[in-house]
Amino acid sequence: MWTTVAQYAQLYEAHLARARLESEGLEVMIADEHTVTLQSLYADALGGVRVQVLDEDADRARAILEEDRSQLLDDDG
Repeated sequence: MWTTVAQYAQLYEAHLARARLESEGLEVMIADEHTVTLQSLYADALGGVRVQVLDEDADRARAILEEDRSQLLDDDG
């Protein structure tokens, strides 16, 4: 089964989260992507675009998405 670990109003945010989780080796699915893309008025009713992982990876995925990685940015860019 799949568990929602994050919800985003914008599709690009969901894809950034997906890429981050996949870089850690997790299997990820984006739910309601096409519905929200085709009919943006449904976004709020559906709870936005949902990022989902397998049930057993949910806690790890949430921890990964909550990590503050800003210290990895340098001052120049």
